[in-house]
Amino acid sequence: MSVFEDLSSRESIDRGWSADRKFRAVDGNGRAYFLRISPEKQYESRKLQFVHMEKVRALGVRVCEPVEFGFCPEGCYTLLGWVEGRDAEEVLPELTGAERYAFGLEAGRMLHTIHTIPAPFEAEPWAVHYGRKLDAKVALYENCPLKYKNGELFLELLRRERHLIEHRPTVWHHGDFHCGNLMLDDRLRLWVIDFDREDIGDPWYEFNRIIWDVRVGAEYACGMVDGYFGGAVPEEFWRLLRLYQCQNMISSLPWALDFGEEEIKIARENADRVLGWYDDLKEVVPNWYRGR
Repeated sequence: MSVFEDLSSRESIDRGWSADRKFRAVDGNGRAYFLRISPEKQYESRKLQFVHMEKVRALGVRVCEPVEFGFCPEGCYTLLGWVEGRDAEEVLPELTGAERYAFGLEAGRMLHTIHTIPAPFEAEPWAVHYGRKLDAKVALYENCPLKYKNGELFLELLRRERHLIEHRPTVWHHGDFHCGNLMLDDRLRLWVIDFDREDIGDPWYEFNRIIWDVRVGAEYACGMVDGYFGGAVPEEFWRLLRLYQCQNMISSLPWALDFGEEEIKIARENADRVLGWYDDLKEVVPNWYRGR
């Protein structure tokens, strides 16, 4: 009998952006699991995600144990070991600056380890893959009925610095690496969760969600950068980070249109924050790192 067949109870989890159904499930021996039910058409992508989680866990990074994957009457299922804890974005603001920095160091080292997993040999060059995405995001913003007050600054930098995406390495991505997808267990150990947006690309592109890390504490964001590089941070990283932040900002406003005024407000606030980080994009290193 499979573990899935032995599950005796399910408690629905109503959170996250995915349309998948999620549960806290318990087997006949009382062991708890995280159960995700996906449509059958997602079988291959979910199977690959399961394999990648096994690879990450084998590298020593704390991820929920991949227990079982397969078909079920509702589609396909992923079964992971349950970890009791809280989202890092909830816990980090309660800690001291020094504690936030220490957790940032650990998160950065975890991300660096994840990036030792290579992309498939046949993956197209990053400049081609990302260049196509960038063109699409710029077009969406230009055709969006809403605009940022200083949105042209983002577009100007993207045009001027686009050459930076040439000749970048390509690795496997977690796809959404930020403090909202990390958790701290009851022993305050850091875990990486939610591989739902896994992808491939420039390893430094994974820092494109760092705005959410800065919001819970600049010390954490600084620690993540320092932990990732383990020493001096190259200037090329800062230039690419600025470029990726600009792309994120122009992407956010068209996306927010579908989700209402609150998301539009958040997009505008984040755009103002990013312009503040870089003094209207005249600086290369953001102020939360420069001023520590």
